[in-house]
Amino acid sequence: MATSDISERARGDGLPARLLDRIAASDPALSRLRLASRAMLSLGLSGALLGGFTLLHPLPIAAYGMTAVISFTGSMSVRDRSVRAQTVTRAIAAVAAIASVLLASLLSPIPLVADLAFLAVIFAAVYARQYGPRGFSVGMIAFMAYFIGDYLRPTPSDIGWIAMAIVVAIAVTHLMAFVVLPDNPERDFRRAVTAMDRRINLILRALMAPGDGAAPSAGTRKALRGHLARLHETVLMAEGFIPQGEAGSLAAEGAASDLAIALFEWQLTVERLVSASFAAPPPADLLAAALRHDDAAVRLAAPSGDGSAPERVTARLLLRAHAARGRLMTMLGPVPSPAFVVPATAPRPPPAPAAGGATRSLIPPSLRPPVQVTIACAIAIGCGLLVSPARWYWAVITAFIVFNNARSRADTAVRALQRTAGTFGGLIVGTAVATLVHGQTEVSVAAILLLFFFAFYFVQTSYSLMIFLITVALALLYGLMGMFSPELLTIRLAETVIGGLAGAAAAFLIYPTRASVAAAAALDKYLAALRDLVTAARGRAHGDAAAGDLIAQSRILDRRYADLAVAVRPIGGPWSVVTRFGRVREKLLLLAACTHWARMLARGFAAGREPDAATVARIDAAAAELDAGIAAADARRASLFERGEARPADEPPRNPPAIREDEDPAFALEVISVLVSRLLAET
Repeated sequence: MATSDISERARGDGLPARLLDRIAASDPALSRLRLASRAMLSLGLSGALLGGFTLLHPLPIAAYGMTAVISFTGSMSVRDRSVRAQTVTRAIAAVAAIASVLLASLLSPIPLVADLAFLAVIFAAVYARQYGPRGFSVGMIAFMAYFIGDYLRPTPSDIGWIAMAIVVAIAVTHLMAFVVLPDNPERDFRRAVTAMDRRINLILRALMAPGDGAAPSAGTRKALRGHLARLHETVLMAEGFIPQGEAGSLAAEGAASDLAIALFEWQLTVERLVSASFAAPPPADLLAAALRHDDAAVRLAAPSGDGSAPERVTARLLLRAHAARGRLMTMLGPVPSPAFVVPATAPRPPPAPAAGGATRSLIPPSLRPPVQVTIACAIAIGCGLLVSPARWYWAVITAFIVFNNARSRADTAVRALQRTAGTFGGLIVGTAVATLVHGQTEVSVAAILLLFFFAFYFVQTSYSLMIFLITVALALLYGLMGMFSPELLTIRLAETVIGGLAGAAAAFLIYPTRASVAAAAALDKYLAALRDLVTAARGRAHGDAAAGDLIAQSRILDRRYADLAVAVRPIGGPWSVVTRFGRVREKLLLLAACTHWARMLARGFAAGREPDAATVARIDAAAAELDAGIAAADARRASLFERGEARPADEPPRNPPAIREDEDPAFALEVISVLVSRLLAET
């Protein structure tokens, strides 16, 4: 096949290609698809079993409500690593759910006492989060169980049937998680590698597109940077499936460690290839052979000689990328791969430390989040009752949910805004759709199932879209029940606004955590990881074999940067994403460059060459300068990401450092030192 034909077919600018690219980028290991499928299948099977029980004895409506809650919440929030751990979590959650429903049932005749008990359950549910994922799961299920009991008001005589429904739903979700749709790290890793392969092919096709050895255009460069960002996300996901080691290492010893290194090398070589190709792309024939994964054609198209011309540099980098892919595939081998044999006593990852930055008070830090959320929910109950005595629970659910995974007061406000926006959009579309399909039961049921499926498919990527889909589904559900009216959805919107405002008010007024404080805490972890990497690099340069695994440490730095980027979002833009080219954006770009060159540093030592005396001297000098820069940045971390004006247009642009083909750890350290000094100059 001619090179021009390959280039024309492989541009990937058609609608099917773009659609496949979006799907591959959003869910490369199909983990989100599996999670949403578990929830829907759990609901369907649990509902069918309860329908069978109904033939023997009628069940209270609360039994079906609890089944829905357990099916969705139990599928989404129970994320323990082992079968035994998830069994324990689900057993505790079942007991907590039964106790919550029973309490709500007993207190429902006394509304004021029932509301106070609801606040007590909320307090306990949030307090349980300090015990990790298990506490979060149990607390969420207990909260939803009390809500079901308080809203549907089953009698104490119904509790036995409701308990049976809870046990059935728990058993079904466990069956789905470990028998029907189990997690399989090796299978997911292979899928992620396939997605990486496709992403890298898109990169090579983009490099081929200009033709005639022309450098990529501005539009192509932008597309290439987007491909690299999605490649990086896929690599982090893939690495998460590799069995983890001890003491913070991101891969165990032996085959797992070798596989992590091969994955790392493939990504890094492609990054360097793209950077070098901005000067001159590789030869078209070599690109075409690499796209076909044709080893013989690659050898024939490889340029001879060791010249330093830009096109020869990029050609050799392409050859390295092709070889790195081959090494990874060889190490992975046939199923099952030895890299995924987990030791019988696999270490547990250390628990994440609690976020700092809270103000001083007489109340212990562990009680501050429960107090904050409980007060927000109390405000939501009071104001929600004024709007609708029957629908106030929408306000309480909103006030409770907006605090989930929120690191600062601005994060909470963002989630409140997202929930309100999703509800508003769902109200408009739901009203139109419910009116169009009124009386068409089969169409409504199918649409409801699809809407709920996609709502939980997008739960990890777009909170607003999830709420939008759920609101449209509720409109159709109310239509099936003969309860639909635009006024009902308007009440839902009003209650959502009340809950969001209550949550935001509590976040800003009660034990507030500023976004800058959360950003400072994330920056502290990033700088600590960078300092550890520099110390290990200095030790390795002086022959200390026990200085540390630089590749694992560079990947830890990757994760610290990802956490930092999330933490500074409320600071750098209009509360959604950091897209404005202001000072926050510039500082993030500098830190992203540091992260990239940290990978280069680790790769330089992994190449196996012992540094000579001159290189060791350069490493010592750069490390000393970098240590001073890290200390200065650490001293300023509280104000490093404060708002400020963008760099004036007449200031000279920041040119990236020259690309070197050889792995020079001293050069990588020098570049990182320059980047940190620029970061400090921008403060």
